[in-house]
Amino acid sequence: MKGPHPIFAYAASLGVLAVTHFLRSLSLFSLLLVVGCVEPTVGGTSEPIINGRSAAGRRDVVAVANVVGGGLCSGTVIGPYAVLTAKHCVYADRGDGVWEAISPANLRVIIGSDVNTSSGIEDALTILEWESTPGRYTDRDLEDGEDIAVILTNVPIPSDITPRVVRRTSPSSGNAALVVGFGRSNPSTDESGVKLQADTTILGAGSNLVEAGATSSGEGWTCQGDSGGPLFVGNQVVGVTSFGVGGCGSRSRHFFTAVVRHLEMIDDAVAYRPPCDATEEVCDGIDNDCDLEVDEVCSEIGATCTDASECADERCEMVDGEGTICVRTCDPRSALPTCPFGFHCETTGCFDGRCVPGSEGWIADGSPCAADSECVGNRCSTIAGMQLCARPCDPAGMNTCDENTVCEDLGGGCGECTPVEYSTSPRPYGSVCDADEQCASGDCTEGEGASMGFCTRSCAAGECGTGRHCRDGRCVAGDLVAPGQDCVSTDDCALGGECVTVDGDRLCAVACTDGTCDAGFVCGDTDLGPRCIAEGLGLGEECMENGECRSGICGGTCTRLCDDSPCPEGFECRVAGMFNACFAPEDDGGCATASVGSEGAPFGGAAFFALLGVAWARRRRR
Repeated sequence: MKGPHPIFAYAASLGVLAVTHFLRSLSLFSLLLVVGCVEPTVGGTSEPIINGRSAAGRRDVVAVANVVGGGLCSGTVIGPYAVLTAKHCVYADRGDGVWEAISPANLRVIIGSDVNTSSGIEDALTILEWESTPGRYTDRDLEDGEDIAVILTNVPIPSDITPRVVRRTSPSSGNAALVVGFGRSNPSTDESGVKLQADTTILGAGSNLVEAGATSSGEGWTCQGDSGGPLFVGNQVVGVTSFGVGGCGSRSRHFFTAVVRHLEMIDDAVAYRPPCDATEEVCDGIDNDCDLEVDEVCSEIGATCTDASECADERCEMVDGEGTICVRTCDPRSALPTCPFGFHCETTGCFDGRCVPGSEGWIADGSPCAADSECVGNRCSTIAGMQLCARPCDPAGMNTCDENTVCEDLGGGCGECTPVEYSTSPRPYGSVCDADEQCASGDCTEGEGASMGFCTRSCAAGECGTGRHCRDGRCVAGDLVAPGQDCVSTDDCALGGECVTVDGDRLCAVACTDGTCDAGFVCGDTDLGPRCIAEGLGLGEECMENGECRSGICGGTCTRLCDDSPCPEGFECRVAGMFNACFAPEDDGGCATASVGSEGAPFGGAAFFALLGVAWARRRRR
């Protein structure tokens, strides 16, 4: 998401009805962001907590969202106005590998348990400013333990939320810990935005980074959308979710920025109080009487009014069916509900909106609709002769449309999210496609399985964004992978791995250091010499069960499937049940050529088929 170390940060991008996630490929020495963390989003998603359980009662953990550029992260309340999060959550990728600071005006601190629905959002606080470690965000911040930021809100965080204490010493390996975040809850889906928590274990702690992960059943780990969220030991914050390597599976690795190096910045944020000379409270969005409450004497949104001075947001306007009431400013481009429960964002201009009474729409961009109120973006538009939901967007700005839609230029600086098949504009990078001429770059990748290709572009390491990486100078689908996982070329490998051939498989592997390897790996022979490969028996060695084999498949001898790739020299591909597997010419494979239930074989055909099915599922997960 070594050469440059490929790793992924944990931010996530915002979808229409739900927050969708994606991993970001970054070079560890050059730049790393998102997934855990980001896209042109808040901090480039992490994923939701894997193996997690509800954390609705932990109001001290909040969501951090870029409501204009798109993107979701997590954070921790540490003071009356202060939220702790990741640096990559307050920067956004321009799309060319360079990260730019996100304007405080485009960020929100969201208090609630589910950012997908207005009923799950208690409040969305605007931002005064944020501070991070020095310099523009780059991948180097991840490895160096500089991926940390503090956010200051314009108004006090509700006083019934207890700020969490930041621990002033490093944790110890083996400490029981807890992760909390809004990221993905299942590595095979994009479902996220619900606050979850999971037990985990500290695996190692240094002055820059803390590593944590599951060491026993029932424990969990982080994924896209969890970026910026807390790593708790006891009830104290010891780390900020930063990045992961190898996806969100059980063999992936998860890293947190150590807070102990950043106590001065954290202490300043905790102690922050806005300058205040007590005067009479008026409706201006400021705590005039210095009582940590804002506009408490003003009429709330939806209340009848006669003048803007009566309303907390200083907007008193006529609303159809409601009369003249207090309304609140909102941005209709946001895929995230930002109006209070019982209100929705009504579009009043290109990118202007106001919160008015009524439920949020439920229909996603590109789907049929009959009225504006049915749509998530409150816009039911005529497209290609059909009535389709089409959220407002900025054709000249950062893409905020969902997958399978693009920002169609309507002229005058306005745009709307339009299904790609009905768009007349050249499709931007990342849009789905099935022909080169559909893309602004003139280059459409081939689709895989049921998935369509996407408009790609030339690249260098770290320039492809979430869920993609640079291979041979061109952006391709997929994140960088950890040692032991499948690869096509060395460009696919994270953590300094190289793509080597082991028993006919192409796998990422790192060089053996002094003949030693990480747990679960041994120093073995590959086509590029000694490398750390998965422990277990090699191809052709006698075995009794799947777990003994490096490939995870035992058929009397350790074997591997050969439907998609040829067997290595000295082995031949033969029928084994319903599959084809590699065996030495003199080896029957116990059941490689036997029929189901044949005698004299260590494993009958049915047994081999069952074992092969289990091993194949394991291999696909890997």
